[in-house]
Amino acid sequence: MNESPATRERVVAAASQLFATRGFAATSIADVAEASGLLKGNLAYYFKTKQSLLEAVVDARAKALWDELVAPAQPGEDARATIGRLLDHVRASADELAQYGCPVGGLATELGKTDDALHTNAAGLLLKLEAYLFEAFAKTMQKQRAERAAEHLLARLQGAAVVAQARRNPAVVHRQIDDALAWLDTVLPSGRRRRRAG
Repeated sequence: MNESPATRERVVAAASQLFATRGFAATSIADVAEASGLLKGNLAYYFKTKQSLLEAVVDARAKALWDELVAPAQPGEDARATIGRLLDHVRASADELAQYGCPVGGLATELGKTDDALHTNAAGLLLKLEAYLFEAFAKTMQKQRAERAAEHLLARLQGAAVVAQARRNPAVVHRQIDDALAWLDTVLPSGRRRRRAG
C-alpha cells in the first residue's frame, strides 16, 4: 500500500477536529479512522500510535497558524502589526472558541494531567505563540518587560477562550480583544491605533 498525502492530510484533519471537540483521551484510533473514511487497520499504515497522530495534529496546527502569522510579515513591521495578526486570528475563531474552547490550550491542559511527554508536545505550540509575542514586544521594550507583556497577552487570550466556552458566548472573545487593543495602546509606542477588524 502506497501512502497517499491526501489521505494522511484527511486523517490529521479528522483527528484535529475530534481532539478539539471530544478531547484526546475520549477519542480512539477507531473514531479517527471512521471520521477519515478508513478502516482502522489502514489508518495504522499512516500512524502507528496515537502519540504520533497527536504530534501530526500539533504540527499541522502550527504550520497553519504560522502560515497565517509569520508568512505575511513585512520587513521592519512594527510590533502592533505583528501582534495584530494574532488578535485578528483569535477574533475570527470566536465562534469555535465559544463552542469548544482553545483546541491547543485544551489539549495542553488535558494531557498535563496524565502524560508529561504528550503534554510537552501539545503545549509546544502555546509556548511558540508566547515566543512570537515576545519577539514582537521586544522590538519596543526591554527583555523582562517584553516577557511579561507576552505572558500577559497570551494569558488574556487563553482566559477569554475558557470564559467564552463556559458561557457559550463568542462576545467574550470580542470584548477581550477590544480590551487587549486598548491595553496595547498603553504599552506600545504611540501611533495610529489599529481599527477593530470587521
